[in-house]
Amino acid sequence: MRIHLSEISRLWPIAKRRMANTVISWLQKLLLTEQYKKDVFKRGYTKRVLMCHLPEAFTKKGLPKYHSNFTECYTVAKCFDKLGYSVDCVSRTKSGIDYSQYDIVFGINGNAFMGAFSADEKIKPLKIFYSVGAETLFNYRVTALRNRDFYDRHGFWLLNSNRYMPGDARTYYEAGLSDAVICLGDEYVFDKFVAEDKSNDKYRWLPAFYFPTVSKTAKKDFAQCRKSILWFGSSGMIHKGLDIAIDFAIEHPDYTLHICGGSRQESEFWNFYVPKIKANKNIHLHGFVDIESENFSQILSQCGILLNPTISEGGAVSVLNVLGNSALFPVYSEATGIALYEVGICVPNVTYKDFEDALLKLEMMPDEEFKQKALNAHSFVKNNYTIEKYEEQMFGLLKEIIEKNR
Repeated sequence: MRIHLSEISRLWPIAKRRMANTVISWLQKLLLTEQYKKDVFKRGYTKRVLMCHLPEAFTKKGLPKYHSNFTECYTVAKCFDKLGYSVDCVSRTKSGIDYSQYDIVFGINGNAFMGAFSADEKIKPLKIFYSVGAETLFNYRVTALRNRDFYDRHGFWLLNSNRYMPGDARTYYEAGLSDAVICLGDEYVFDKFVAEDKSNDKYRWLPAFYFPTVSKTAKKDFAQCRKSILWFGSSGMIHKGLDIAIDFAIEHPDYTLHICGGSRQESEFWNFYVPKIKANKNIHLHGFVDIESENFSQILSQCGILLNPTISEGGAVSVLNVLGNSALFPVYSEATGIALYEVGICVPNVTYKDFEDALLKLEMMPDEEFKQKALNAHSFVKNNYTIEKYEEQMFGLLKEIIEKNR
């Protein structure tokens, strides 16, 4: 059998992706010491639910705050416990699960949740998909537009700084196949799912929450810090608009930019921007910042504007952690997944030009009005995006879904 070079060229990227997925799966199995936690609250109830999420959330080490997913997982389990279900929790990467023992399968994307869609007609647990991100097709469309915006400004592509969904293509359809879907975020996030599926009766949404970590908010001179911008995010730096923040600070040196987070693995992004950052003294790289640290509190006290030009989220917890712990004026995209209403500037299109226009327009706002809106944003998040409200709403949604699907 002869294989032409053209065929090898076509198949090689597919083979590499599959090998990478195999290696990642193997490493996850090796590193995750607790892939399957049985009856996490030791109830012994007859009704059982399998959560395909983070079994690490049920260790005795406490829940970390560097990502909200641990707290989300534990809180959802508490809700099922109150509804009278014994809760098992399995890593989302696990396969080979016996689903026949469960009344409900609840989970985020991955092998474990997808395995519940069995060919065995006797295995029919209620499947509830928990979406912590934007609708996939919508995400791909806006990702293409966001990359074009960067290319038009700089003349080359930074495709490795996006957020695509890796792995098996079947995971793209989890929302459409499930009996019910809970979307983390706001009505904007919800609407994108409904627009693709049309089955709006099975979709529900609930707001994210923040971690209150700053016990005493430092006094802030808003007139002095209103040209100090904070970008607070993680990986996918084109996706989350860090390029927009940096380009703005370079073009407008009278502003100061503080960058917290970002991914060191996105080397192409940093290879392009680090020389520019070093050449501009108004840009400060802080790296990863622990939200429970004094450093986090100090950075918040220096900044007057929170800039979040993301293209798609499922309720940006990073935004909530900033605004819930300090008063900043938010300049953000609608895709942030947080309904900030009248307390900031919502930019409808995620392009450099649109965000530049919004920031320059903000200069016209009187100091007192700027201060009051920043304080209002802080108060709004503190009062509306708490873990207690998240738990209350999650419990109500789960109860409603279960009763509807009996």
